[in-house]
Amino acid sequence: MVEASKPGRTKRTAARLALSAAMRDGTLKPGDMLPAETELTSILGVSLGTVQAALRQLQEIGAIVRRRGDGSRVASTEPLTASVWHFRFISRRDRRPIHPASEMIEFSDIDAPGLWSDFLGEKPRFLRISRRYSAPGCSAFGADMYLDPGLVPGLADGDPDEWKMVNIRTQLESRYNLVVAGTIQSVDLIASGGADTERLGVRTDGPIYQINAETFGPMRQPIYFQRLFVPANDYVLSFSSGAVSQGR
Repeated sequence: MVEASKPGRTKRTAARLALSAAMRDGTLKPGDMLPAETELTSILGVSLGTVQAALRQLQEIGAIVRRRGDGSRVASTEPLTASVWHFRFISRRDRRPIHPASEMIEFSDIDAPGLWSDFLGEKPRFLRISRRYSAPGCSAFGADMYLDPGLVPGLADGDPDEWKMVNIRTQLESRYNLVVAGTIQSVDLIASGGADTERLGVRTDGPIYQINAETFGPMRQPIYFQRLFVPANDYVLSFSSGAVSQGR
């Protein structure tokens, strides 16, 4: 279960990635109990505090469920926490909930305008956080998050792998006091083979859901713009109440 060490990678990240890899390769299956926290300290070779921090981050993205007195389990049918997205991924093949794993993350400094600048406003540059996600038996899907770099100084510093399997939204709140109050989402169907889907490694012969999300704070101030590209042949999107607006 131990993830290979990498220069600059924190022990918390290594522990989190080792646990997520065990879930991804089937060592830990949906509904399985995780070893006790004290046992994980021996398995992973880290302190109890590091184990607890790694489990907390996996809980934030809905990968595990932690209940007092019941330990930690790999998520099975529990809904994806609203702090990540306002919908769940369902396998089109067997109609079971899917818990995707982040397999790639990149930070880019861009100046090109787009839907993100329409929402965030005209800025000299934007911070783009690109991620590719995988799920067993399904094609990969991708996501881009756009932010005003002036609101998140230092966010892109360091090793991008530190952000794998981390809910960036909770980090925006804890590190920068950027509290999300609401999200307006729209869904379109687009053809495969576009520049953005190719860049993110989203490859499919069928149509792709493009999900646009405008996320704002308590005073309706823009926080981030997000786009997801999800192969429609593999995934069904199950939305929570009020989470989606009419697609264009």
